[in-house]
Amino acid sequence: MDQNAFTQVLQRFPLPVTVVTVGRGGAENALTVSWVAPVSFDPPQIMFAADRHHYSVDFLRSTKNFTVNVLRDGQQRLAGHFSRQAMAREDKLDAVATREGDSGASILTDALSYLDCEVAALYESGDHLIVVGDVVDAGILNDGEPLTSAAGLRYTKAGPR
Repeated sequence: MDQNAFTQVLQRFPLPVTVVTVGRGGAENALTVSWVAPVSFDPPQIMFAADRHHYSVDFLRSTKNFTVNVLRDGQQRLAGHFSRQAMAREDKLDAVATREGDSGASILTDALSYLDCEVAALYESGDHLIVVGDVVDAGILNDGEPLTSAAGLRYTKAGPR
């Protein structure tokens, strides 16, 4: 398999751009994720894939909650803010307006919509962790169209921690 061809195809495959928040009670983190998809209507479930080396994976394993915040078209800077590694003692969520969801994870109040979840299952697949969540709450927060990877945002693989 030509890895470069695989990457080029994925770059032409439009995906939603989201910020996934994890954690509760002041111990939390957030990351930009575009590998998100619905899993089931009954029960309502959604999944996302995160690089197994990402710092937030430890939060997912311990707090077992997350919120998928769907970004609006024009929120590329916000996506970029959460795609970078945090500096020591930096809380990336301090820079944005949030409220606590039913699961305890943060909801970005300026996002288009959200899906608040409790972790139902974790699966290791290749270099990623697939996270399946039971949706405990969902809502539309603002008008607009979703930001997608077709807006020129490009996924790059994280290195080991």
